[in-house]
Amino acid sequence: MKTSAKIGGVVAALMIAASGATFAAEQVNPYVHSTSGEIVKTGSGLCLRTGFWTPALAEALGVNGDGCACDADILDANACKVVEEPAPAKAAEKVTFSADMLFDYNRATLKPEGQAVLDDLVSRIAGVDIEVILSTGYADRIGSDKFNEKLSMQRAETVKGYLVSKGVDAALIQTEGKGESDPVVNCPNPSRKGQIKNFRELVKCLAPNRRAVVEVVGSRPAE
Repeated sequence: MKTSAKIGGVVAALMIAASGATFAAEQVNPYVHSTSGEIVKTGSGLCLRTGFWTPALAEALGVNGDGCACDADILDANACKVVEEPAPAKAAEKVTFSADMLFDYNRATLKPEGQAVLDDLVSRIAGVDIEVILSTGYADRIGSDKFNEKLSMQRAETVKGYLVSKGVDAALIQTEGKGESDPVVNCPNPSRKGQIKNFRELVKCLAPNRRAVVEVVGSRPAE
């Protein structure tokens, strides 16, 4: 077993005095040091201890101190054990998902394409700590303001109902109908010489405005 070499109290005192070594009042170093601050060692590589060396003094120097460098094999195992600091906890990642779908003219029924969009959304938000889901419905400009506001709200509620049927908490979903506001496209009224010739073409042109938009705000737990 490796041990440090211990020298007598008188000899140790002489070597310390000759080397000019000093000890801090708050922490005594029980090893002999040279004038350059290096630990004095024997020819066999053992650290020279002072006459007042004790395991407690060696352990008090800490895990990176001379005690663990010289006598780790005979000191308390915990005294020279490096304790790793736990990694700081990662903050949850803020996430936002959005999806939109179109509706047929004058209808608030989800088309198969819209159902597929919502199915994909549900799969993407799995494992997310959801704060709120906003379902907003829109209508084109055909019809009265009152009718379009009602229709747009029906579309928003249709989306909510479908999400709830897929297991999403209804309490997390807010709905709003915005009528014909925020149009995606603007189409001119029908005219014989214009780009839009008749009502059917107008309905087709305004299709992007008959929609519902879903926005999910939440956070994903840190891994």
